[in-house]
Amino acid sequence: MLAELPPYRALLVVDTKGFGSNSAATQAMVSAAIPDVLSQAFTRAGLREVWETALFPHGTGDGYGLGFDPRFLPAVVTRFFDELQAVLAERDTRLRAATRSVRLRMRASLNVGPILEPEPGTTSAAAIGSAVITTHRLLDAAPVRAVLERSDPDQTFLAVALSQRIFEDVLAGEYAQLPASKVVPADVRVKEYRGTVYLYIPNPSGDLLRHGAGGDYAEDLAEAKAAIEAPAPGSTTNIISGTQHGTAIQVGQVHGNLHHG
Repeated sequence: MLAELPPYRALLVVDTKGFGSNSAATQAMVSAAIPDVLSQAFTRAGLREVWETALFPHGTGDGYGLGFDPRFLPAVVTRFFDELQAVLAERDTRLRAATRSVRLRMRASLNVGPILEPEPGTTSAAAIGSAVITTHRLLDAAPVRAVLERSDPDQTFLAVALSQRIFEDVLAGEYAQLPASKVVPADVRVKEYRGTVYLYIPNPSGDLLRHGAGGDYAEDLAEAKAAIEAPAPGSTTNIISGTQHGTAIQVGQVHGNLHHG
C-alpha cells in the first residue's frame, strides 16, 4: 500500500539574533517576549485567526515555530512581516530600557509544503518533512544572517527568508506583492540544502542602503511570471462538413517529407 501525501501546510519559524550571548535572566525575558510579539503582529495584521488556530506551535527557547493553512499566505506575506518589524522596534525599546545591553532582533523563515503533523495527544510539537528541514536551513543561511549584521541595529529588526516555493506560488503567481526594493534573491548553501532564498527586509538600513544586499529580484520575478504565463503549444482544429470526395489530411507537426498519391 502506498503512503498518502501529508497535507500541505505553511510553516513560519523565527529565532532571535545574539540570544546565546545574553545572561540566563535576560534569555528568560527574551524567550517570554517572542510569542507575545508574534501574537501582537498577527493581531495588527488582521490575522488573529492564524495565531489562534496555529498548527503544531512550539517554542525553541530562542525562537518559535508554527504551521497554518496556506490560504493565509498572501496576507501573511503582504502584511504580517511589516507589522512584526514595527512590534519588534517597540518591544526593543522597552527591553533595552530594562537591560541596556539586550536587543530583540529576529530572523524569520516562511515555507510551504507537505508536512507530517504530530499525532494528537503526543508530547512532541515538532512536525516532520523536507519542507520543515528547508525552513530551518533557510533561517540559518548566511545571507539571512548577514542582513542583521549589515544593518543598523536600531532600525532593522527583522530579516525574512521566503522560500523558492513561496516566491513562485505567492509572489510570481501575483497573489501578493512586495516592494521590489526590499526583496533580494540570494543563493543558499546550508549543509545538504542548495537553492535560492528571497530576502524580504521591511526596513533596510545601514550598509544595506549604501551597497544593497545583492541579487536582482525584479529580473527573477519577471522570468517566473513569464514561465507561468507562457502559452501552451498551439493547436489547430479543422472542421470538415458536407460530402467530401478524395482524401482529407490533417497534420499538426510534420518532420521530413509528406507524400500522398
